[in-house]
Amino acid sequence: MNIKLLTLPITALAALLASTPRIAQANQPIPTVHPGRLTIAYRTDDKPISFIANGKPSGFLVAFEQAIGKQLGLKVKFVSTDFASMLPSVKNHVYDSAAFPVLVTPPRRKIVDFTTPIGYAEARLVSRKQAPIPKIDGAAKKTIAVTQGSALIPLLQRIAPGVKVKQFPNIAASTNALLAHQVDGLFTGLATADHLVAQHRGLSESQIVNSGEAAFPVAKSNPKLRAALNMAIAILMKNGTYTTLFEKWNPSNVTIPNALYARYPGMPHEQSAPK
Repeated sequence: MNIKLLTLPITALAALLASTPRIAQANQPIPTVHPGRLTIAYRTDDKPISFIANGKPSGFLVAFEQAIGKQLGLKVKFVSTDFASMLPSVKNHVYDSAAFPVLVTPPRRKIVDFTTPIGYAEARLVSRKQAPIPKIDGAAKKTIAVTQGSALIPLLQRIAPGVKVKQFPNIAASTNALLAHQVDGLFTGLATADHLVAQHRGLSESQIVNSGEAAFPVAKSNPKLRAALNMAIAILMKNGTYTTLFEKWNPSNVTIPNALYARYPGMPHEQSAPK
């Protein structure tokens, strides 16, 4: 039977986190780039996942990383970065991890390790209503914007052979190119795509495609940090923190994939989830 979770106000969520047992750190401090602190890379333009609001880091996974830090007894510092440099910087201990759902792929596993899943990514293509691309395979021979270094590039090339991929440093640059008719479409994660369409009336979306398992990156040389993050993630999945934050930050039509519930048995379902 699915466990229902009412959306909690901020004060109630804070109480939930405060009442959750911390992972013991008395004798074995967690190794981080800076002692006592998690240094987390984040993107400034990827609503609702990771962005700036009123001059501060905001978004779904920014809030989830803050909850992880509290669970581990660590302060959290967010540092803005671009996606292309994120994994090399985690590998080289510039950051401990990232507030971003990084698609887990064999090439990326050669660079960094990953935590247990924090999502199962879905993606869709955004195009202009005046020249819609309702199905992603319709992007063949068209020019599509994708964030530089994204694992969505080979997926797009596989679905739409002959597509012309044009890489941009961030979502804002890709969106500007689409609105300026410099590209025919933009391929990105589901929540970001939905946010763009809600923000710009002249844009429309394609169907949804599964793009794979998403997790937080961790340096291969720091297995203790990876283990600590996995323990914190498991607790926050089961106590409802992840579900509450997901519902708070994501559009109502974006739901938690069933695969994530299967991965974390006992994880509370969304209030809007079907019975």
